Amino acid sequence: MSTDTAEMANPGQLTVLNAGLTEHGAKAREHRIAIVAGIVGRPNLKSTKDLTRAEATKALRYLDLAEEVGEMQELVDQYRPAVTS
Repeated sequence: MSTDTAEMANPGQLTVLNAGLTEHGAKAREHRIAIVAGIVGRPNLKSTKDLTRAEATKALRYLDLAEEVGEMQELVDQYRPAVTS
């Protein structure tokens, strides 16, 4: 999908998306982006501001479902960056 012709995510979507992930333990920007990139299938995503409206909607629905079925923590942990010493 080309983001050149697609409508971009609105600020409200991005606020809810980032706040929800932060609330569930994805406090680092890179961690939130990794989760969203995995959900929407864009491994090279650099910012949630680059999401289309459809991608943001998909991510929000996915996160709602993960929370509903009790798998939100597993999702956050799956994309948690490795700690280097």
